[in-house]
Amino acid sequence: MSNRSAGGYETAVEWPSFAPNRAWLLAVLVGGKTLDAVSTITVLHLRDDVFESVWLTRKLMQEFGMVGGSLVTLLFAVVGVAILAESGLLVERLLPESWVPKGYPAAFRTTTYLAAGAWYGFLGVHNFLLLF
Repeated sequence: MSNRSAGGYETAVEWPSFAPNRAWLLAVLVGGKTLDAVSTITVLHLRDDVFESVWLTRKLMQEFGMVGGSLVTLLFAVVGVAILAESGLLVERLLPESWVPKGYPAAFRTTTYLAAGAWYGFLGVHNFLLLF
């Protein structure tokens, strides 16, 4: 995009940011992890020959029940991914300006949230496929 100045020269105009805001990123993460949790509960309820493969989730399910354990796992996962995603701000603050690319925290945040949300969504779909 460009903009003509009074002298006829073109000047650069700032491109609008297409990066999603934190609320949308968090929604993608929670949606993917919720799909994973619901599919896990469903498959474990309907099939006796399938078991939860993640040790922590198994222990939480034994302690809090199937639904409660899955909710605690969901909470741990969302908080853990959020801490990781926001760590880009810490990197930007700790390292010299010349070492961190412009927009690094937003790019790292977006990539981390979307990748984790997509992974959990993939696991949820995979779990549901165990029913067929």
